[in-house]
Amino acid sequence: MAAVAFLALTLGLGFWILRPLLAPEDFRAEEYATAAELKDLLVMRDVAYDTLRDLEFDFRMGKMAEKDYQELKVRYQGEAAEILRQIETLEERRKGEDGHSRGRRPPEKATR
Repeated sequence: MAAVAFLALTLGLGFWILRPLLAPEDFRAEEYATAAELKDLLVMRDVAYDTLRDLEFDFRMGKMAEKDYQELKVRYQGEAAEILRQIETLEERRKGEDGHSRGRRPPEKATR
Protein backbone atom coordinates (compact mmCIF):
# COMPACT_ATOMS: atom_id res chain seq x y z
CA MET A 1 0.00 0.00 0.00
CA ALA A 2 2.84 2.38 0.84
CA ALA A 3 4.48 1.62 -2.50
CA VAL A 4 1.32 2.61 -4.39
CA ALA A 5 1.02 5.85 -2.40
CA PHE A 6 4.71 6.60 -3.02
CA LEU A 7 4.30 5.90 -6.75
CA ALA A 8 1.19 8.13 -6.97
CA LEU A 9 2.95 10.91 -5.06
CA THR A 10 6.05 10.63 -7.28
CA LEU A 11 3.99 10.71 -10.49
CA GLY A 12 1.92 13.64 -9.26
CA LEU A 13 5.01 15.59 -8.20
CA GLY A 14 6.74 14.77 -11.49
CA PHE A 15 3.74 15.99 -13.47
CA TRP A 16 3.57 19.19 -11.37
CA ILE A 17 7.27 19.87 -11.99
CA LEU A 18 7.11 19.14 -15.74
CA ARG A 19 3.83 20.99 -16.35
CA PRO A 20 5.52 24.31 -17.32
CA LEU A 21 7.69 22.46 -19.82
CA LEU A 22 4.68 20.77 -21.39
CA ALA A 23 2.56 23.93 -21.65
CA PRO A 24 2.39 25.77 -24.99
CA GLU A 25 4.98 28.49 -25.29
CA ASP A 26 3.97 32.13 -25.18
CA PHE A 27 7.46 33.24 -26.19
CA ARG A 28 7.87 35.58 -29.14
CA ALA A 29 11.45 36.33 -30.05
CA GLU A 30 10.54 39.46 -31.99
CA GLU A 31 9.35 41.12 -28.76
CA TYR A 32 12.80 40.80 -27.26
CA ALA A 33 14.54 42.00 -30.41
CA THR A 34 12.31 45.08 -30.47
CA ALA A 35 12.89 45.70 -26.77
CA ALA A 36 16.66 45.43 -27.25
CA GLU A 37 16.53 47.84 -30.18
CA LEU A 38 14.47 50.28 -28.12
CA LYS A 39 16.92 50.03 -25.24
CA ASP A 40 19.82 50.78 -27.61
CA LEU A 41 17.99 53.79 -29.02
CA LEU A 42 17.27 55.14 -25.54
CA VAL A 43 20.96 54.85 -24.67
CA MET A 44 21.88 56.66 -27.88
CA ARG A 45 19.35 59.39 -27.02
CA ASP A 46 20.92 59.86 -23.61
CA VAL A 47 24.39 60.05 -25.17
CA ALA A 48 23.19 62.68 -27.65
CA TYR A 49 21.66 64.75 -24.83
CA ASP A 50 24.85 64.45 -22.77
CA THR A 51 26.92 65.51 -25.77
CA LEU A 52 24.75 68.58 -26.32
CA ARG A 53 24.98 69.47 -22.63
CA ASP A 54 28.78 69.09 -22.67
CA LEU A 55 29.00 71.12 -25.86
CA GLU A 56 27.01 73.94 -24.28
CA PHE A 57 29.18 73.81 -21.18
CA ASP A 58 32.43 73.91 -23.18
CA PHE A 59 31.20 76.86 -25.21
CA ARG A 60 30.17 78.81 -22.10
CA MET A 61 33.56 78.08 -20.50
CA GLY A 62 35.32 79.55 -23.54
CA LYS A 63 36.90 76.30 -24.69
CA MET A 64 35.32 76.50 -28.14
CA ALA A 65 34.81 79.07 -30.89
CA GLU A 66 31.24 80.11 -31.64
CA LYS A 67 31.47 78.88 -35.23
CA ASP A 68 32.55 75.41 -34.10
CA TYR A 69 29.89 75.42 -31.41
CA GLN A 70 27.11 76.25 -33.87
CA GLU A 71 28.26 73.58 -36.36
CA LEU A 72 28.49 70.88 -33.71
CA LYS A 73 25.23 71.94 -32.09
CA VAL A 74 23.33 71.66 -35.38
CA ARG A 75 24.94 68.29 -36.08
CA TYR A 76 24.15 66.77 -32.68
CA GLN A 77 20.64 68.22 -32.58
CA GLY A 78 20.00 66.56 -35.94
CA GLU A 79 21.29 63.25 -34.62
CA ALA A 80 19.14 63.56 -31.51
CA ALA A 81 16.07 64.35 -33.61
CA GLU A 82 16.69 61.30 -35.79
CA ILE A 83 17.07 59.07 -32.74
CA LEU A 84 13.83 60.44 -31.28
CA ARG A 85 12.05 59.77 -34.57
CA GLN A 86 13.30 56.17 -34.55
CA ILE A 87 12.17 55.73 -30.94
CA GLU A 88 8.67 57.01 -31.76
CA THR A 89 8.44 54.74 -34.79
CA LEU A 90 9.55 51.72 -32.80
CA GLU A 91 7.16 52.46 -29.94
CA GLU A 92 4.24 52.83 -32.36
CA ARG A 93 5.17 49.52 -33.98
CA ARG A 94 5.33 47.83 -30.56
CA LYS A 95 1.94 49.22 -29.57
CA GLY A 96 0.47 47.97 -32.84
CA GLU A 97 1.93 44.51 -32.31
CA ASP A 98 0.70 44.35 -28.71
CA GLY A 99 -2.83 45.26 -29.69
CA HIS A 100 -3.06 42.70 -32.46
CA SER A 101 -1.37 39.67 -31.04
CA ARG A 102 -0.93 39.66 -27.28
CA GLY A 103 -3.85 37.96 -25.65
CA ARG A 104 -6.36 39.29 -28.15
CA ARG A 105 -8.29 36.27 -29.24
CA PRO A 106 -11.86 36.49 -30.40
CA PRO A 107 -14.30 35.24 -27.79
CA GLU A 108 -15.30 31.64 -28.21
CA LYS A 109 -18.94 30.96 -28.91
CA ALA A 110 -20.71 28.75 -26.46
CA THR A 111 -22.34 25.73 -28.06
CA ARG A 112 -25.44 24.21 -26.56
